[in-house]
Amino acid sequence: MHIVDKSRIGFSKPEESGWRNLILDSDRTYFGDPPNGITRVIANVIHISDTHICDAQSPARVEFLDRYADPHNPYSPIINALVGTYRAHEMFTAQVLESMVQRINRMKRAPISLAPVDAVVATGDLTDNAQSNELDWFMRIMTGEKIRPDSGSRDKWEGFGGSIYSIHHWNPEGTPKGEQDDYPRSLYGFPIVPEVTFAVRAPFFASGLEREWFAIHGNHDALLQGTVVPDTQLRQIAIGDMKFVELSQAEVLQTLQSISEVGPSRYPDNSQATSVAVTPDGYRDFLDSKMFAHAMASHGNGHGYDHNLAESGKRYWMKSIGSALLIALDTVNPHGGWQGSIDDQQFQWLLEILGNNRDTYVIIASHHPLQDLINGYDPNGEKRYLKEEILRELTRFPNLVLWLAGHTHRNKSTYFGQDEYHGFWQVETSSLIDWPQQGRVVELFEDQSGEICIATTMFDHAGEMGIDPSHLRLDDVHNLAGLSRLLSANDWQRRGGNFAVERNEGQAPDRNAFLRLPARLRKIERAQPAELNP
Repeated sequence: MHIVDKSRIGFSKPEESGWRNLILDSDRTYFGDPPNGITRVIANVIHISDTHICDAQSPARVEFLDRYADPHNPYSPIINALVGTYRAHEMFTAQVLESMVQRINRMKRAPISLAPVDAVVATGDLTDNAQSNELDWFMRIMTGEKIRPDSGSRDKWEGFGGSIYSIHHWNPEGTPKGEQDDYPRSLYGFPIVPEVTFAVRAPFFASGLEREWFAIHGNHDALLQGTVVPDTQLRQIAIGDMKFVELSQAEVLQTLQSISEVGPSRYPDNSQATSVAVTPDGYRDFLDSKMFAHAMASHGNGHGYDHNLAESGKRYWMKSIGSALLIALDTVNPHGGWQGSIDDQQFQWLLEILGNNRDTYVIIASHHPLQDLINGYDPNGEKRYLKEEILRELTRFPNLVLWLAGHTHRNKSTYFGQDEYHGFWQVETSSLIDWPQQGRVVELFEDQSGEICIATTMFDHAGEMGIDPSHLRLDDVHNLAGLSRLLSANDWQRRGGNFAVERNEGQAPDRNAFLRLPARLRKIERAQPAELNP
């Protein structure tokens, strides 16, 4: 059986500036041995992650920190990291998600088993700044409503690249009279795309996802830019009429040193910052502890949540999917820091669920992957479970076979366990904001020998391939999504080295692959999952 992977997009030879166009790469086969017949399909899911629906005009954002990681900045070697507070392509996130929804709607069956897809699972960071307007845009796209992905003024783009001109950020409309060309265009070959800041704010009617979908809570859905706990002062900044655009070098460096993957993290001291006036917008308010779950519970089948769960403030749950059990975890540390952990009540619930369903295959879905559950900070001294203890406990349950995660913005498949009977495959899927902006079909089935096979297949959103920035249809969502993918592939901070965009794609075993496990469950009639409310 020879199955061909046609999903990979390649790069043309770089121009003098390093700019690369996109081309369809050569065909590649799946990694691993294909199944010898499929006797039982357990579950088929489509996995997407890190949509980062972004209000890129929000006054609460701190884009001015990001340039210190630019290759030409003298502090870049000292920082030696991605700051991640600005992307040239972050204004297109609504169009990218819409393009992905349309692509998924055309997928009627899973590619290997040819069985129907049971559900779509979105593993967190649905929003970028934990703002209520961003979650509203996400829900409108997923449920199929009219959306206008705009905030503040209805007449102009009030962010960097629009009414705020900066040589450190991409200005797609060109250079105003008397200004210096920005670095993304002059050093890194970024294009001029007139009127694009109007196009990305234009209203459109979203298609709506046509199959059942579930949502997981991520750190960007709770914390400002995924790191800082929103407070009253930050709330006033977010909904207010001033946007900070410049800060002293000393304060920037101090802020960058204080940003931590383990909470708490400090927002910049803006008392001496340069600011510009913007249009205030109350819809930019931050999400509180219940709003995420309430938004899900109020639409359709609740997408994993119900109103009782929403009122409790909990964001973890379980559902039957195919003949498997899907357990959704909330790995966000509410006290700050972008890495995750699990609170005690949730962890005890998880162990009880696994123990009560030993004759049912179990899939865990969370935002953070296991290796990033390292943030045990709690100002109240309450216990939070981290990766070593979680792994030790979970490998006692052979019915746990698969863990779906996002957060890392990369494709990666890893087996965790002391032997082939006590462990699970973890499948991380890349984001929809950074390259390669792909989703993944994950199929779980048994073959004729009773072995478990997990087949993973990458796929692209429907954005136009080979897009020419100088000849765009600005009223076409797929043209805008295609431009976003092209810009993400040319991120000037990720052209080679440890942060190269190609690393997000993963190696062959991380993309299209057959992952194997021996038969795990007793040869008995499988019982229905025993539900236990959190």
